[in-house]
Amino acid sequence: MQDGDCPYLARWDAVEAADVIVGGPAHAALDRVVDDRVVIFDEDPGTAYRTEFDANQLSTAISTFLSKNGDLPIDNHFGLIGAATNEGMEAIRDAIRDELSDDTSIARPTEAVDDDDGHAEAPTAVLAMLELGGPIIGDTAPTEYDWDDQLREEAGLDYVELPDGSQVVYDHAESRVVIRRPPTLDAARAVVGLDGTPIEELWRGRLGVDEIVSWRILCDDCRARYLRDVIGYEFVQTTSHVKPYSSGEYVNRRGDFGVIEAVANRHDTTTGVITTKSAAERLFEEPSSEPFIDIERVTDQIADVKHYGALRSSNDFTGTEVGVVLGSPHPGDRPLQITAALEGFTAVRGDEGKGTDLDYGIPERPFLRHYREHKIAQAVLRFGRTTAATVYIHTGVLPEWLSEMVTVGPEAVTTEERSEGQRGVIRALLDEGPGTAAEIANREGVSIGEKQTRDWLKRLRSEGYVSRDDSQPYTWGANGLADAPHTAHVRLPELG
Repeated sequence: MQDGDCPYLARWDAVEAADVIVGGPAHAALDRVVDDRVVIFDEDPGTAYRTEFDANQLSTAISTFLSKNGDLPIDNHFGLIGAATNEGMEAIRDAIRDELSDDTSIARPTEAVDDDDGHAEAPTAVLAMLELGGPIIGDTAPTEYDWDDQLREEAGLDYVELPDGSQVVYDHAESRVVIRRPPTLDAARAVVGLDGTPIEELWRGRLGVDEIVSWRILCDDCRARYLRDVIGYEFVQTTSHVKPYSSGEYVNRRGDFGVIEAVANRHDTTTGVITTKSAAERLFEEPSSEPFIDIERVTDQIADVKHYGALRSSNDFTGTEVGVVLGSPHPGDRPLQITAALEGFTAVRGDEGKGTDLDYGIPERPFLRHYREHKIAQAVLRFGRTTAATVYIHTGVLPEWLSEMVTVGPEAVTTEERSEGQRGVIRALLDEGPGTAAEIANREGVSIGEKQTRDWLKRLRSEGYVSRDDSQPYTWGANGLADAPHTAHVRLPELG
């Protein structure tokens, strides 16, 4: 401010005088933004009010803060663990509590952030460790707990709410701490949330409110007519399998490539693709471990690839007339359990349920729906938006309302993956031209015999991709084979 007013502070003067402020969810945590205003959230705020420390980050942030604060009786993370778990150190615990908190706030001295390793939430983490009794180190643990025994015993998590309203979950398996500090919206004139796939448990916890009143703008039938008749969506579900793709481990390259190529051929256009980040890397970036799978051949038929985690508020596929949604997202048990714990639930995966029957013991499965079915619905509706679109949904888990809108279901779609030998014949015909079955079977890269080659050529002819002349023996040639899905034969239904 040596050369005049700080531009940042001057900008705040303009903000406070404005009739309308457009910002992100984090701005709602500032009283000067929300006081005496109507606050509108477009979708729930997600993790905007969450801070997460892994074991190393937690130890570093706490030790940095304690070492720089001379008014506290301990100076590092290990000293805090000792104070938290030793029944004889109650006086030290009380001294720390008195120094760092009052009834409404947790003090954030400059020492908390005045270092590359500092963090503003370090004082919150310190108080949370005290209230939770510290992490278990070997057999060291308090004899009595103030937290939910079920949450610790069944999920390995602890939860505490601190005097200022911040909420903390401690993960014993990974020594991870998650801090959530919902905004204070009491002074707002009204708070409105806009969400096409709402989970009220998440809205209440993330905004720090006790009650939400929900209004459905469109009934189920009205919504279906709007999407189908007004915008012009057609939804084709191509499989009944869940296809959990978050880890990338279960990606089926042959089947997925076949679907992409078949869709692009059917509509004679490049298609947009939405899948998980790991699946996209496995499908389109990693070299194939199987021979004769041409990744570039497939990517040439794709307009763009997005992953579920990058879709929030995205309009990148607006106007895209054909889309493919590959596989379903799932963050893993731990993130789901932590999300549930912050809302007061213990989520534990059932012994029997998996796939479409996956259950965490919570009625209505709100958190699984949030992370899986609702994200699929959000992905499906990224295509078209203002124009008609045909979306192929390659997973079996959809919200019930979207399932009821599917034009054609998986029973009308067949996928027959091509073997290495079959792909070798396709490659040989494309690379070396026509030949008899015997000649083609003897070409480099063809791993099946003459009879299997002849049978496969007949099959390709029935699919319309191979021709033959009237000579004896027949000479076989490519006839549109360059456009055939090379990893799988996928029969798609005719659409109106």
